[in-house]
Formats: sequence, C-alpha cells, structure tokens
Amino acid sequence: MQLAIATITLEHHGDNDLMMSSLEEMADRGHTVFVGDGGSSAAFTSRITAMGHVVLQPGRRMRGQVEAALEAASESGSHVLYVESDKQEFVHDRLDRTLASYRRRGVEFASCGRNRTAFETFPFEQREIERAESALIGSVLGIRGDWVAGPVIMPAEHVRCLRDSKFYGSDRHGWGVNWFLLGRAWKKGLQVGNIPTAPGVHTSAESEFNPGYRLYQANAILGCFYDGAGIDYDWHE
Repeated sequence: MQLAIATITLEHHGDNDLMMSSLEEMADRGHTVFVGDGGSSAAFTSRITAMGHVVLQPGRRMRGQVEAALEAASESGSHVLYVESDKQEFVHDRLDRTLASYRRRGVEFASCGRNRTAFETFPFEQREIERAESALIGSVLGIRGDWVAGPVIMPAEHVRCLRDSKFYGSDRHGWGVNWFLLGRAWKKGLQVGNIPTAPGVHTSAESEFNPGYRLYQANAILGCFYDGAGIDYDWHE
C-alpha cells in the first residue's frame, strides 16, 4: 500500500502549534501530505512546504480545501488517508496502529471512530448529537460504531466519486465531503469498516463546544452521507 495523506489548514493562533507538530511528525515518518490551505500567510505555508509537503490554495472555502487535498493525494498513492491537521495525538500515537489495522482487516473504506473512553471526554451535548448521527449512519451501513470522528482511509481511485456529489466544486457543506465518500463506498459495495483509533477531545478544545455549530456540522455530515448513499434527505433549504 502506497499511502498519501490529505489534510486542510488555516492559519489560526490557537491551533498553529498542533498543526505544525502533526505535519512535522508525518514528514519525519516519510509521509507526504497534500494540504488544502484556506488562505494562510506565505510564512505559514512556507514552513509546511519546507517539510516536503505539498500546499494547495484553491481559493475556496472548506469544501474546496478538502476536495483539492483529496484529489491531489489520490494522484500520488494507491490509498489516501484524510486526517485533520490539528489531530496531533492521532498522528503521534494512533496513525501506525490505524494503518496496521487497516491492512490486517482487509477493509476497503475505513472510518476511524472513538472507543467509549475517548467518546466520553466530549461534552454531553456533543455526544448526544454525534451518537444520533452515528446511529443513523450505522443503520444504513448495518454496522454499529462511531462514524463521525473524522479520519478515513480509502483506495485512491474512490476519490474520483467526489465528482458525483451534487455539491462538488461548490463551497457548500464542506464538513460532509468524507461522509459523501463513505456513503458512496457503501452504495458501490466496497467493504466498509470502523477502526476505533480516533482520540478524545484535546485539552485546547475543551471549551470550544458550540451546539449550534455542531448541529450545522451534523446537517452537512448526514446530508452528504445520504447523498453518497443515494438516499433522499430533507435539507430544509
């Protein structure tokens, strides 16, 4: 398996150290990361390219960043891992274990979920929202588990399915890109699995929970998952 990693960045004082730490560690391990950047400064992106990574600035909002990173990564490897750049604990402690589990289990599209201990570190309201999302997604997939933690691994060729999304090339529902790919993997008959290696909440984000924003994310995640799975979804637009 030749792995290429996709992520997104946006210069932000509170997260810069985490992002740089993750990117530096992936470089040290020999991974090339394709970074969809949201308009950070030249100094910020130069630090990333100096590590050997590839920075793309598509001039669009989050959806454009994710699409650009995934598509560039898919041209470089046989498989693509998407992980948010500030997930330093995942990169440091769980990346190798996740890849080993992916190879051992033989699944094609894997979503990294949290185990019960990690899940319980999140605020109660967030757990309830995400528990409902996972229950709905799991009912379609026929597999119980945490489906909304974020990191995913897939065959590079599967990224081409992004062009089937009704929101492809737009700036809409950027949080849902990887869940569109999950739904489309299920629809195509790929073997889908859940690897419980996603971490709990980082101490820097413990006070950042916003229920309204989490509901906004949930709408994007569920709507894009159902779009990928070919199931009608009421966006209330």
